[in-house]
Amino acid sequence: AAIAEAAARRGQRPLIVELGHRASVPTVLTPGADVTVGYAPVELVPGVFAMNMALDDALEDYITQQVRVRRVARAITQNQALRRFFHAAPAVNEVVTLHRLGRLATASLGKPGGFAPILVDLDATGHALMFLELPRVFEGLAESGPLRTLLDGFSRLLRDEATTVLHLVALPLELPAHETEELYEQLRADPTTGRSARVPLGALIVNSMPIAPLSADEEAQLDDLARRAPALVADIALARCAQQTAREARRVGEALVRRVPLTPRVLPRAAGALGLVELAGLGRRLLEEPG
Repeated sequence: AAIAEAAARRGQRPLIVELGHRASVPTVLTPGADVTVGYAPVELVPGVFAMNMALDDALEDYITQQVRVRRVARAITQNQALRRFFHAAPAVNEVVTLHRLGRLATASLGKPGGFAPILVDLDATGHALMFLELPRVFEGLAESGPLRTLLDGFSRLLRDEATTVLHLVALPLELPAHETEELYEQLRADPTTGRSARVPLGALIVNSMPIAPLSADEEAQLDDLARRAPALVADIALARCAQQTAREARRVGEALVRRVPLTPRVLPRAAGALGLVELAGLGRRLLEEPG
């Protein structure tokens, strides 16, 4: 949302794409407003659009592209037996999502009224990797036909540095940091084997970094304060805990930045609800704008 807001301020037309099971952007950009984000892009705030990639709608779109008649495609997707099959079958969701993203990107390239940038909020590490690896996984299974054409087109899109970049996002905690490092190792170029990067990599975003509530001098006075004001012992313990949490998060974040040599962007933990002013500040941090 912060990147989209910054892009809109630059005169671009950003589109945020969330994947199916959630639509969290409206709660950030339009808190309290009765706004529904569905399959068709909607404008949430001036210049910022969002959509939710629901499986049923994406599947109908994909089948329509094959049979050329939307009424037939709708009849197929509304058949309960077929619907259960499509929801249970592996990779169906990923294939139809690739199809929709490819169409969005193709329709937007250099055309008035198109979206740029298109910001796709991928799921957790394992699912994101499966999504990015799908063209390679299908290499021996779909050697020709419309599915092969779709996968080849998306593979080219993924590898095109002029149109695509993947930012890695991690919380400053041990497990998310470890998963992010593993994802980087699987996606990066490897000169020793001649393997090229599977997708152009952008920034490493360390999100929600807690800020230590006390300076070093203030922390050094806690023991003396505890002796002088026993009634504050619970508050002092809470302050120590917050200090330790911030210290550990900083250690994890710094270690991750050393191990994942991408451009680092560290975002502070929000103290409360994010408004447009706070989002603008985060956007400037992400894009390193002055002010």
